[in-house]
Amino acid sequence: MRRLFALIALLPACVAAPDAPVGRPEVLGPEALPDLDPADDVVEYALEAEREPVELLPGVTTGMWTYNKMSPGPLLQANVGDLVRVHFTNNLDEPTTVHWHGMRIPAAMDGVVHGSVVAVEPGETFTYEFIAPEAGTFWYHPHVRAAYQVEAGLYGTFVVHEPEALRPDVDQDRLFVLDDIRLDDDGSISPHSTSGMDVMMGRAGNVLLVNGSSEAPRVDMVPGSVERWRLVNTANARTMKLRFPRLQVREIGGDGGLWPQDWTRTIDELVLPVGARAELEVRLAPGEDHGDLTQVVLVSNGNGGAMEDEVQGVRVRAPSQTLEPRGAAGYTADPVVVMPDADLDSPATHSIAFGGYTDNGQTILTMNGLAWPDFEDWSVQRGELVVFDVTNELMMEHPFHLHGQWFSVLSRDGDEAPELGLRDTVLVGGNETVRVASTFDNPGMWMVHCHILEHAEAGMMSMVEVVE
Repeated sequence: MRRLFALIALLPACVAAPDAPVGRPEVLGPEALPDLDPADDVVEYALEAEREPVELLPGVTTGMWTYNKMSPGPLLQANVGDLVRVHFTNNLDEPTTVHWHGMRIPAAMDGVVHGSVVAVEPGETFTYEFIAPEAGTFWYHPHVRAAYQVEAGLYGTFVVHEPEALRPDVDQDRLFVLDDIRLDDDGSISPHSTSGMDVMMGRAGNVLLVNGSSEAPRVDMVPGSVERWRLVNTANARTMKLRFPRLQVREIGGDGGLWPQDWTRTIDELVLPVGARAELEVRLAPGEDHGDLTQVVLVSNGNGGAMEDEVQGVRVRAPSQTLEPRGAAGYTADPVVVMPDADLDSPATHSIAFGGYTDNGQTILTMNGLAWPDFEDWSVQRGELVVFDVTNELMMEHPFHLHGQWFSVLSRDGDEAPELGLRDTVLVGGNETVRVASTFDNPGMWMVHCHILEHAEAGMMSMVEVVE
């Protein structure tokens, strides 16, 4: 029996998804939803939110909210430029929406209830329709009572595939969805708190989940072979700190897809904020016949304090039979990524401050002094380059998330930031200022918020209007 800080859960990654759509590589992990439209440039899906018992722990069922009876929900896929049509039916007993996290689609399809955009009521069906504009690993979840609905199991993934010439040449393409959940002894979801540490710090789970199951999988990897791993952090509040003992790992992309070769880097540790994604090239280290992905967690040191511990997440093992690698090249493409025209010396022209206060014992969290549904009047012209500071006036960290646009991370407290590429989520530490730049090229009203879901529900949400 493994040590129980929390059970690490992972759907066996060696289980293949159903046949991949034509022209798209197979992605192993959550089950892929069948495409209902035979046309090569159209994908059509039927997605349903409904209650369903799910076995998160061995032999124990938990009443979950699911997409198509699964948590995480099924994998949706498209190629860049495809028309995406998702018929979403709400079979729950309360309103919900589907937000396509990280996808730069029309604002009316973004799943945020504001203005003329309304929630999908119980028993209703709404069709989300948009063009998949860019390749990358994205995810979907509600934007109504998200702290409750996501914790209950409503989240899934969406992979938009690159043109074939840009795809890594790998032996396997795998998707790992990282999450946690707080369960009581009987396996039921623990009641939510509307005050105290759950609001101040965000709700941390006592069970770690990856792809929604409770056993760390064995992934067979032939020495000398290479794989693409896509990582997504869907937790309510937990920043995922990951390590890769006895593996060779190269970071090749992030929120905004794959990077040019000059940006790629070898890593042995990765910090993945809530909502963020990472693209990795993974090999067994030379001379090794096994390796691991581990999650770093805090545990008691027995003296009233805490210390770091590592919990095994993915078990990578060489197969028992001797096999020769096929000689896959890995990630060799060198795409052109257009970045905002700003650098470390660019001055900020706007600022966003995370703050908060207590009112009659209730924690109110704010952005620029206002708590949702109140928000500042902030608008930019379409195509305008905006450099802005995100300042955290509190001690706890906040993953800053911008809908409908991507940004580059320029600096942290004036020093060059380690985050590369285009992002839609960046972690802002306690009492830290992060400077970012975005070319706001997607028109509409867009949400800006902390992606710790309890913080957002406590008021830490705002809007920006991108004007045609």
